Amino acid sequence: MTIETCIAFCGAADFVFAGIEFGHCDSTIQIPSVQEPATDCDMACSGNSTELCGGPVRINIFQNLNTPLPVIVQNVTAGKGLWTYQGCFTDTVTSRTLGTGVNIPSGTTAESCTAACQAAGGFQFAGLENGHECWCDNQINAPGQHVGDADCREVCSATHAEYCGNSNRVAVYEFSASGVPPVQVCQSTSVSNFTLVAEFATPPTSGPLSVPLKLVAVEIVGTTIWSILSVRVLSTLCSSVSMLIPVL
Repeated sequence: MTIETCIAFCGAADFVFAGIEFGHCDSTIQIPSVQEPATDCDMACSGNSTELCGGPVRINIFQNLNTPLPVIVQNVTAGKGLWTYQGCFTDTVTSRTLGTGVNIPSGTTAESCTAACQAAGGFQFAGLENGHECWCDNQINAPGQHVGDADCREVCSATHAEYCGNSNRVAVYEFSASGVPPVQVCQSTSVSNFTLVAEFATPPTSGPLSVPLKLVAVEIVGTTIWSILSVRVLSTLCSSVSMLIPVL
């Protein structure tokens, strides 16, 4: 194994990243991997002792800058209708978040899965899971819970340009016949106090996966601008204004 042979192998398979440890390659830097000092990667390559090929539980990673990073597809058009990404949800084999599986011989992508769910019976929801699975339903079933997009970062087997959920994680899309994106799904919670954060639609390869979110909302009544003094948490992860004060 050398750096060159690993990069050549990963490039031929259309991967974005090549990692030198035991010849590993992938299109995603997996969580919870974190960057460590370069000096930790001090093991000589078996095929060229002048090169370094990682180290004990350490991997040298190279990125192909000519290939775009994979993304979670946000919208898929379907005639006059529109499929809109609703988020990443938990899933289990014994209790499916979306109940109808669809086989797609040509390969599963956001485009092919949403089309298959539409053709299979006009389902409202479509979901990508485990890199190659397609699921359909007319509702999001309990106990599926909305989780961070970073959990749905397994590339599609059919194309390394897109993410297709993950193991026990399903990337859900909702159909709107009018072409107007449906309201983002709100999930019930028993949490009484939480901090709002914003997650990247396309997670970065390094740095934080989310940033604190400051909620700013105003309403104009006549010539007076009103801003939020406080909010109260409802039974879902949505909030409602409880008091407004005028901004002078």
